[in-house]
Amino acid sequence: MSDSGYEIPNDDTVSSSDIQPDADLRKADLSEARLNGANLAESDLFGADLSGASLLNAELSGAKLSSADLSGATLSESNLSGATLSLADLSEARSSDVNLSKAYLAEADLSKANLAGSNLSGALLVNADLSRADLRGTNLLGAILSNITLTGATISRRTEIDAPRGPIEQYAGDNESVEQRQDTVARANGELRAAYSANGLLDWARTARTRERRARRKEAKAEGGLQGYKDWLLSCLSRVFAGYGVRLGPVVVWMLLLWLLSAGVYWNWGRMSWDHSLYYSVITLTTAPPEAPPAGISTIVAGIETFAGTAAIVFLGYILGSRERI
Repeated sequence: MSDSGYEIPNDDTVSSSDIQPDADLRKADLSEARLNGANLAESDLFGADLSGASLLNAELSGAKLSSADLSGATLSESNLSGATLSLADLSEARSSDVNLSKAYLAEADLSKANLAGSNLSGALLVNADLSRADLRGTNLLGAILSNITLTGATISRRTEIDAPRGPIEQYAGDNESVEQRQDTVARANGELRAAYSANGLLDWARTARTRERRARRKEAKAEGGLQGYKDWLLSCLSRVFAGYGVRLGPVVVWMLLLWLLSAGVYWNWGRMSWDHSLYYSVITLTTAPPEAPPAGISTIVAGIETFAGTAAIVFLGYILGSRERI
């Protein structure tokens, strides 16, 4: 018997035919029940025990399942779009190909859940635990991923995840500062970076790392003060010259610019032929001037190019050595 007085058969063979339409099932004991194909849309299942229940192809759109126990339940191909599942326990649930779009999953336990091929687009996953969950081919586009846990989660190239955003208003609070919001974004990207890296998706991990560092840069600027602006400036320099230590593009671009601009100086002011100026510049950039540069501005440029080229090569070696361990 549930708190509302709705009677549940006193055995372990509850089926979808036993559930009356519009029944109040708050805190009902439906553990191990067979509810395949049941229509429970908009039903109130607050705190209900559905552990081990079979809800294959069930209709649960808009259902109220806050604090419900769905651990080990079979939810495959069910529709839970717009359902409220805050604080719900879906650990080890078999929920592949389930529709959880726009579901409210704040602080839900989804650890070890099989969510392969499921639709969680637009879902709210604030403080949700997705550790060791199977997210292969899962659609998480537009989902709110603030303070999630992804330790040991399985992610594939077909998994779709947007860049994490700041917390929504009801979780941010009126007094949430800009630096706290950016900290939330940075932490979410950090979780994604670790999950991508653990699954061998290194390019995705580098992108998440870049977003993480960008959020930390904005956090430092919002913090202000001497330390904040110092950290912001150093982060800007890291971004421009070293691609936050994970992107080759900035270093390669700077090396090409340094080579070509220096070659232009040697050609215009050093009176070298164009092909010789290119040769002279590339040797100077990578090692040292092959011969004494012409007097004047060429001498100064050769010194700067040698120093900057050595620094760029060091940066390049660091990035090549670290980007595979992100």
